[in-house]
Amino acid sequence: MKSSKKEKIEIQINEFIKSVLNMAESEGKLDHINIEISNHNGNLQMDYTLRDRKKAY
Repeated sequence: MKSSKKEKIEIQINEFIKSVLNMAESEGKLDHINIEISNHNGNLQMDYTLRDRKKAY
């Protein structure tokens, strides 16, 4: 059975999120994650930022 566009996008997004979560976990930065995903004509743009925040005082 052929996958729909929605299913293909879901698969790629889920793989990306799993990868980012694994990376954040290995770096101990699960508390501050920013993930941005956009789709334009079938081109997914997926970016992430892991933040390390500490109190100054």
